[in-house]
Amino acid sequence: MKKIWKKTGRIVLVGALACAVLWSGIRHKTGDYIDRMEKKYDPVGAEVVLIENGQITEVRDYGYADKEKKIKTDENTRFRIASISKTMTAYAVMQLVDEGKLDLDVPVNQYLKQWKIPDGTYDGDQVTLRMLMSHTAGLSGCADAVNEDEHGLLAAEKLTQADVHIKTKPGSSFAYSEFAGYGICQLVIEDVTGEKFEDYMQKEIFKPLGMDHTSYEKTGAMAVPYAGKGKPIACNDVVLSGAGGVITTATDLAKFDIALMDYARRGNGEMFLAQKNTESEAGVYGLGIIPRKLKDGRTVYEHNGTLTGWNAQLVLEPESRSGITIVTNSDKAFYFTYDLMEAWADHTLGEPVADPLLKKLERMILYAIIVGGILDFCVGITLFHGIKKKRLMERKSAAGKVTGGLLSAFYCVAAYLLFYTDLPFRICFGMADNYLFTFFTPAFAIVLVEGFVMILLLAFRMNQRKVKEKGKCAEYAKSTGGR
Repeated sequence: MKKIWKKTGRIVLVGALACAVLWSGIRHKTGDYIDRMEKKYDPVGAEVVLIENGQITEVRDYGYADKEKKIKTDENTRFRIASISKTMTAYAVMQLVDEGKLDLDVPVNQYLKQWKIPDGTYDGDQVTLRMLMSHTAGLSGCADAVNEDEHGLLAAEKLTQADVHIKTKPGSSFAYSEFAGYGICQLVIEDVTGEKFEDYMQKEIFKPLGMDHTSYEKTGAMAVPYAGKGKPIACNDVVLSGAGGVITTATDLAKFDIALMDYARRGNGEMFLAQKNTESEAGVYGLGIIPRKLKDGRTVYEHNGTLTGWNAQLVLEPESRSGITIVTNSDKAFYFTYDLMEAWADHTLGEPVADPLLKKLERMILYAIIVGGILDFCVGITLFHGIKKKRLMERKSAAGKVTGGLLSAFYCVAAYLLFYTDLPFRICFGMADNYLFTFFTPAFAIVLVEGFVMILLLAFRMNQRKVKEKGKCAEYAKSTGGR
């Protein structure tokens, strides 16, 4: 038995070294890092804009804005950028703060007229703009897109309908608020300026920055969003548009990126500071922006945007005035935006920038692949050795074969339903068109394959029985005609 394990250990070591060499060769092969990343994740459509010295230097278009109609993406294709809308809303709030019309630390209810944060376990007057913008207000959740019968719903009505309230002590801890927090910021801007939020943003932010293809309306050359592997879905309205309603192009988003660089260098730096009690596994949070410290002392700022069918990324380094913007119209691009940010930073700044939580998930998947591969290999070697030494022999009964087949079929069906259909989200959250596999790296498929291999090996083992006496091997071979 010791010899078997020694041989197994050697084979595992050689295999690991071979994989390391192969991976190194793949990773360092010549070619553009952006193109390689696009090929790896194969988003339906994507646009990437590079910024150097505060100027747009390159615009790249990939794939389709509408796959069914074979309409390719171009510089005018508009994408929803989801939570990057929060960064734009935060920027607008900071302009009003600079003008003296808002105060980050005054109870936000003093500004609200259409709707106020209700009292509950905690006083609604404890919540400030700083808390809302740093996700420390302790608010309950709120749904994102609305149904067709809710078209035209006002933000105040949506917050009332969703029963938004304080559920944890304001200012005490970080809890990302998908829509409620910045939906309230949207109302603050309306109530302080006396203008509709979308009109104010158009007049004071988008037009001055030359963002001519940016709005909250589904007009123009709008891309089709694709859920899962590539299922076209409807582009629903977003009532709390301050949190996730912006529709723009990668070039317009780059113009905003440049404006943020200038504001970080010469404006109110409060927006870019890590705020109190925002620590989490994903890092820290500023005011509508995420700071990532580099080893050389510089800070990269970024924000991701994710909604079903949409993924986007905004990244900037103010000192060198470098940045990248990424917009896509597919769920498959979830990791594409993050990994491209990391690759861009490594290529441009000399140090990769990544989301710690997602890197932790990637490591967990890698460990699962390694452990699963070793287990499959060891079980396979043990079975092979048993057969070779004639310690195992096939059963005459078909029961083992049937059981093994059923187990294999059950595993395949269960894995498919769990990860590659929206059934889990429909059952647990009542949400359609959300697929678990899109939140894992492509390598996760290897884990599923390894699980299937293990099922097959165990099924094979179930169809075998040990031979306790050497003589029984000969008897068995004789009885089966040497088969």
